[in-house]
Amino acid sequence: MTYTSLFLALSGLITGISLTFNNYPWFISYILFSIPFLFVLKDKKFLHFSLGIFLGVITTYLHIQPCSNHIIYHPYNTITKAEGTIISSRPSTFSTEYVVKIGQITTEDGKTDKVSGKIMLKVRGREHSGYPSGTYLIMENLSLKRIQPPENPSSFDYVRYMERKGIFLEGEAERIETGSHWYPVSIFQDARNILVKRIEMAFLFFPEEKELLTTITMGKEKIPYFLQKAGVRSGTYHLLVISGLHIGFLLLFLRVLFIPFAEMNNRHPKFFPSFVLVAIWFYAGLTGFKVPVVRAVLMASFFFLGEIFERDMDILSSIVAAAFLLLIINPYNLFDASFQLSFLATLGIVLFWKRFKLPERNYIRSLLFTSLAAQIAVFPLLLYHFGYFYPVGLVNNIFFIPLTGGILMLSIISFIVPLLFPLLRALLTVFLRGITLSARFSPSIHFSPSFLLILAFYSLLLLVLHPHKRKSIRAIFLSIILILIPLHFLSYEKEGKSEELYLLSFTKPSAVYIKEKEGIAFLADHYKTKEIEDILVPFLSQKKVKTLTLFYTTLSYNHTATLNTLKRRFNIKNVYEAGMTKEHFAYNYLDIYYYKTSPSLFVPLAY
Repeated sequence: MTYTSLFLALSGLITGISLTFNNYPWFISYILFSIPFLFVLKDKKFLHFSLGIFLGVITTYLHIQPCSNHIIYHPYNTITKAEGTIISSRPSTFSTEYVVKIGQITTEDGKTDKVSGKIMLKVRGREHSGYPSGTYLIMENLSLKRIQPPENPSSFDYVRYMERKGIFLEGEAERIETGSHWYPVSIFQDARNILVKRIEMAFLFFPEEKELLTTITMGKEKIPYFLQKAGVRSGTYHLLVISGLHIGFLLLFLRVLFIPFAEMNNRHPKFFPSFVLVAIWFYAGLTGFKVPVVRAVLMASFFFLGEIFERDMDILSSIVAAAFLLLIINPYNLFDASFQLSFLATLGIVLFWKRFKLPERNYIRSLLFTSLAAQIAVFPLLLYHFGYFYPVGLVNNIFFIPLTGGILMLSIISFIVPLLFPLLRALLTVFLRGITLSARFSPSIHFSPSFLLILAFYSLLLLVLHPHKRKSIRAIFLSIILILIPLHFLSYEKEGKSEELYLLSFTKPSAVYIKEKEGIAFLADHYKTKEIEDILVPFLSQKKVKTLTLFYTTLSYNHTATLNTLKRRFNIKNVYEAGMTKEHFAYNYLDIYYYKTSPSLFVPLAY
């Protein structure tokens, strides 16, 4: 199948998935589904697009509608016992969340049924916190409930996120036991546990380096907060998430490893690609088959399968084919940020290199160009999903990308030759100190683009990177851009004219009044900075707030944490607080930096 046919099939698949998820009225869906089939009469190439739509509708419907014996169709409030296998785990400081694939349940009347589906099991304490994937659990005195929706506007929609993973229920069990039940994924988990123990022994007195090494080499379900924060602000967060870059370094290591066996490779040319296929899929299993890893492994697999069967495959065709397969397996991937960013970054790099050919001998220029291409390709989506972007990563990647490659390849050798662990530790320390220092002085871009503006940006980018010879096609792209940009600014102005009062659910109650682009927030400190970053900042950004007035309703030791976080994103007009603050006996111990630097900012409130 040619690249054009694959691209049309993928476009149809995405269209079918989007139409099915959006639940349009039946007559609109019928019209939208029928139009591509009419184009088939004019050009048979549209047959691939039409088949893609058909596959998108079918696969999406099968994922939306659980099978008849799914646990969600049982009266889950009567289930007292369940048995199943752990698929994944997410540990935190005081609890662990397990995704458990259920196979059998027992209800209050003692009736036992075979079921399917997954649940989120929350376990408190450390007694049951270390179970690896593949462990068979017997959960007694189980209480299940629907996953609760977010309590605040603009908060992360955890319900939709879990439903896209096929998880509708969460619960806790008073008693948990393990049973003997083999699960295929346990092979990878056992190997991962062995490697993790080796790392823990080698980095017993270096906990930060240990966390960094585990994150870079095998990935973590939850990246430690100190690494996440430093990685985001230094523009190197993508190096902490296992992706195509790590697969590329692994392939480079295998190439170098097989140099002494060049003669054997010449006699058996299919041995090396076969060995690489096994190695990269095993590594994908070690990392938990995450979407960016599977995308890169699929692309590499198409290339090496071409070597085995003596067929050539274009790199763009391999990207499109990998996306097509991942969406067929799980159409929910289309709405996953990691899926979108992974494919767009790879596609951007490939198209930039095809459009602007540079001499490959210059390493610095090539690395800078590749980093620039990836960042331009994902720039709008990063702003759309997260609301901020750190351009310093463009420069940092020149140093940290090869350093990451060195860490990854040296870690493989160190597992075999433990004497090299001190050298590996030194590289990890350099990496940690580098991203921490860079994060302190990293400026950020904060903006929340609309979907229309993103569509206009990618239309323009495609027009530049993939110029079409036909003037009619270029005219269509330019028309789309000229229509979408004014629509974006019209919608932006319309959203900015609201006047509403919101009551937010924080650790302590709070309220936000918004009129046009100015907000007034009533905050009962002491707040957790993470609550401000995860709830209040995204909410105010979505409402297009530019200027903010703060009312602190209680005395606090930590106004600085809240104020610093908000001051980075918004123009703080005034801060009003309790009038007795300076007369309070603990005033000298309060950590309020702005009293000294900006005393006019604070206005005391009379009781």
